[in-house]
Amino acid sequence: MDATPSSAVPPKDLLAFCENWNTAILTGEQAPSTVNASVLRLLSLCAALTDAHAAVEVGSHGGTTGLALFEGMASEGVLTSVEPDPERLRVAKEAFSAAEIGHARTRLIAADPHDVLSRLTDGHYDLFLSAGRPADHMAFAEQSARLLRPGGIAVFLDVADAADPARREPDQLAVRAFTEVMQNDEKWLTTLLPLADGVLVAVLRPQD
Repeated sequence: MDATPSSAVPPKDLLAFCENWNTAILTGEQAPSTVNASVLRLLSLCAALTDAHAAVEVGSHGGTTGLALFEGMASEGVLTSVEPDPERLRVAKEAFSAAEIGHARTRLIAADPHDVLSRLTDGHYDLFLSAGRPADHMAFAEQSARLLRPGGIAVFLDVADAADPARREPDQLAVRAFTEVMQNDEKWLTTLLPLADGVLVAVLRPQD
């Protein structure tokens, strides 16, 4: 799949390039799922608020989420992208190359996130993004609490089903349980945002 947008030149506005890439990959035969533009801007904002020097994402969305994070990260910031689908990770690699993101700033890992996250360094990350299966949010929230520094931000996508009590499928019940746990966990300061399919943003409080 050739997902490279025709305007793939060194971008002055990385977020605009990201949105262009997001649109371009829709034309691919095996296009990764894309992300709402408002969510991409939120990711850039969260990266900027934390002055992120180290971020980790689960689920690459063909590079769109990573590009949005790079827009807000520190100039030398490093993104670890964990993606179980090698094809999606290949498209993400194309995106970072087209945007002239240096290889030293990316760690692209095609593997089961449950296996990879447990091996990452405690307290090393400024931002954590869970953009894979919503049913996995609970497990990844536990990992993010370990991986983030105090004041770090965790972002979880596609949590809208938690607000619909009529949805009783296992995945929806898992997301609902996840949001309830996060909102009642004193180590997190959380908010649910009605962007796209729902976003939960959580700040890890400093621990006494």
